[in-house]
Amino acid sequence: MAIALGAVCALAALGGNTSWFFYFHRFETHLHGLLYLNTFLLSCAAGCLALTKLDGQSVGVATAAVSAVAISFLTGVYGSLLVWRVFFNPLNQFPGPWAARLGNLWFTSKLTKADAYHKMKALHDEFGRIVRIGSNDLSIIDPNIMEAAYGRNSAVTKGLWYDNDAPLTSMHTTRDRALHDKRRKVWAPAFSEKAVREYETRMSGCTDTLVEKVAEYKGKPVDIKVRFNLFAFDVMALLAFGKNYGMLEKGEKHWALDLLDEGMQPLAYFLPGWMFRRVTVIPFAGAGYQRFVQFCVDELSWRVENASEADSKAGSDIMSWILRAYEGIDRPERDPMLRADARLIIVAGSDTTASTLTYLFYHLASNPEAVQILRAELKPLTVGDWTDKTINQAQYLNGCINEALRLHPAVPSGVQRMMPPKGMEVDGRHISGGTIFYMPQYVMGRDPRIYEDPGSFIPERWFRKPDMVKYKDAFAPFSMGPFGCIGKSLALVELRTVTARLVNRFDLSLAPGEDGSRLMYETKDHFTVDPGHIDIVFRER
Repeated sequence: MAIALGAVCALAALGGNTSWFFYFHRFETHLHGLLYLNTFLLSCAAGCLALTKLDGQSVGVATAAVSAVAISFLTGVYGSLLVWRVFFNPLNQFPGPWAARLGNLWFTSKLTKADAYHKMKALHDEFGRIVRIGSNDLSIIDPNIMEAAYGRNSAVTKGLWYDNDAPLTSMHTTRDRALHDKRRKVWAPAFSEKAVREYETRMSGCTDTLVEKVAEYKGKPVDIKVRFNLFAFDVMALLAFGKNYGMLEKGEKHWALDLLDEGMQPLAYFLPGWMFRRVTVIPFAGAGYQRFVQFCVDELSWRVENASEADSKAGSDIMSWILRAYEGIDRPERDPMLRADARLIIVAGSDTTASTLTYLFYHLASNPEAVQILRAELKPLTVGDWTDKTINQAQYLNGCINEALRLHPAVPSGVQRMMPPKGMEVDGRHISGGTIFYMPQYVMGRDPRIYEDPGSFIPERWFRKPDMVKYKDAFAPFSMGPFGCIGKSLALVELRTVTARLVNRFDLSLAPGEDGSRLMYETKDHFTVDPGHIDIVFRER
């Protein structure tokens, strides 16, 4: 019996080794974690049942035997995995914390404060342009590969992270290039120049309300992060769904605004895909995430059910353009991709704009001279009924926005990409195919090899002093190439018009005792950023 069991355990260990080498090591398996777990447990249960019913062994003996075989199999799988990672993985040539070789949970364990962008900056300061942050993950800040990594003809693909919500897959999260391009064509009319100009007209009411609400403080400190969040969420609801939350007018947060932050929080920890998919379905761990997903579905359903009402109130909103692809289809709100697209609109249309405005006004309040220069540029351009078309070529204004985006990108840790099968040369070294990598814009924006005097807010670097930007391709806050942000033009309209309105009407300064430390060090990175608080004084001119 002991000899037979020993032989079976040896075969189980060999089977584990073989399954890792020929299957787990060669194919993407992150979507099937639950299937593997259930299969393993059912196999153990079946083994126990067979030994007790067919071989007449006691439950205790059968359980012990099956446990020994199961442990042997797992030892074969994970032993092979660890030996590969520690001794043979080609990524071992790259510097980084030694524990990162063992698995991605090392980096996850460092992100208890949801500050991946700070952690990446510290790692690059210590180890250089290429840093190992996981068993198959690198962080890279070499600007020479931006075109190869993100350009139109890039062979690089999206990484495993984009499957986290499968089958709830949006235009943004699909890894299928053909499907992405097809879906982008559905979105494209919603962001044509004509459509964006129409959105600007409707958005002006929210901008008016924002300016008047700031004026009501009469020179007292304003937590501008909160105001910009209310504004951006109101604008998103209006332009995306033709819906009026009225948060700015009421001065109260819609419950969904807290839900947005709670729902995005699981993304802060860089969890492996198989773990993310398990955590977000655990009631106490993923409740906020699931409530946020359901909120997005509910907003879509409301828009479909109230199509005529929404259109009569606001004209063609973003969702109305997308729904044109569903004409003749019953209950389009049931389509998983449309549901995911609704969530994409909510996150991209509110979170990113609010954070950029918050950081921009922190820098303006800290640089009175910059405000004077900006105001002088805007004065002749903002006479009468001006629009973004009047100011969109204002160099200093665009320079200020670019500086805010460079120093504080809305997606600070970068988007996940996977090396093509043949790999890529980076900084004189070959990176093997299938490697996951990030190019964190926050770190690149502070690299003196890319930007001269990178820690300073210098709008002139974008027009009058171009030599201060040593690598033009490195600046990609909206990403670039075929997967670049489709809403970039609308976001810039929003940023320019709000900035011009507030700067023309108010003098800015940091509130007494405010040094920006909360904004700089309490910002959470959950793919997009949730800025820390900042108090600014706005005085009527």
